[in-house]
Amino acid sequence: MSQRPIETALPEDRVIDDGDMLLRRALPVERRPSLGPFVFLDHYRHHSQRGIGDKPHPHAGIEVISYLLDGGVEHRDSAGFRDRLGPGDAQWIRAGRGMLHAEQPIGGRHGLQLWTSLPPAMKFAEPDYASFRAADIPEIRLPGASVRVIAGTVDGVTGPMKNATPTVFAHALLDPGARIALDVQAEELGCYVLEGAIEGPDGEALGPGTLALFGPGTQAVVQAAEGQSASVAVLGGAPVEGELIFDGPFVMDTPERIVQAKRDFLGGKMGRLDGVPY
Repeated sequence: MSQRPIETALPEDRVIDDGDMLLRRALPVERRPSLGPFVFLDHYRHHSQRGIGDKPHPHAGIEVISYLLDGGVEHRDSAGFRDRLGPGDAQWIRAGRGMLHAEQPIGGRHGLQLWTSLPPAMKFAEPDYASFRAADIPEIRLPGASVRVIAGTVDGVTGPMKNATPTVFAHALLDPGARIALDVQAEELGCYVLEGAIEGPDGEALGPGTLALFGPGTQAVVQAAEGQSASVAVLGGAPVEGELIFDGPFVMDTPERIVQAKRDFLGGKMGRLDGVPY
């Protein structure tokens, strides 16, 4: 197997930093619109019950993935799904042709929200929902590290989340100075630093908010920085199919489909939630 070291490190876009909430956006950024199927990565931490996405809002053309590191949240949507997530839980929403959802924090939270772009043939698929409890997410134990596999296959362990295209999403915890080499088959692959620091391509410490991109190979190598532990999300997979057109909560492959999504939302075809759309 050939090792796949980190080749590039991209800083995040700090969207909110007001003392109560810190919101970092690692995708899309100027130098990188996507990584595998992932087209959006928000890393948030807030202390109050103030939320992100706590008001009803639509999505279409994407899968919405949430991973909660700490805290709790209640989910509800226009398809009738209701759920509550706690620490270590993950959530998957296929927005497809469109649905409305809202997330109400139970208290302070720390977590990730990610979007993957559905392939052109599935942009208007029927919406669906699934959640995965912490106890049901498999964990790999390695010397000085552990890896929870949420989607895709890492070191022969497959996560419970099934995505529309080949997708890898895992959460790795490394002791200070620990080094891991993960067997991952993914055309595009990177890791996002949640906490602590890892070593960059020149031995520099890459801290929270950094999206590091792996080069070619079959074993992704992550090294915790000297004297520091690290919490990282490993993510990637098959590249986005078709064009990538963002318009707020809608991600489509043609301008005409963006217009259709807006029309469907305003016309109530995505359903209603708490009176939205009005």
